[in-house]
Amino acid sequence: MESFLKWFDEIADNYGFAMDIRYSSIVDWSITIGYKYTHPNKDDTVVQVQDCDIDLAFAKAQVQLKEWLLKNKGGY
Repeated sequence: MESFLKWFDEIADNYGFAMDIRYSSIVDWSITIGYKYTHPNKDDTVVQVQDCDIDLAFAKAQVQLKEWLLKNKGGY
């Protein structure tokens, strides 16, 4: 989880990404990665993950974001 957050922090400004991390006893952990409010694509969601295990949620978010970057940006 820490390595993903560090990596995300390093690339977030390059792509205009923002991450929202939430927890509730009803929907468990939710991680959403999209664009900053100042970005032209601010309404687009890049990654949305929900899981009861925080480590698994972060792992899924990392895999999905890297796959998205490979597909849409040619790499990361």
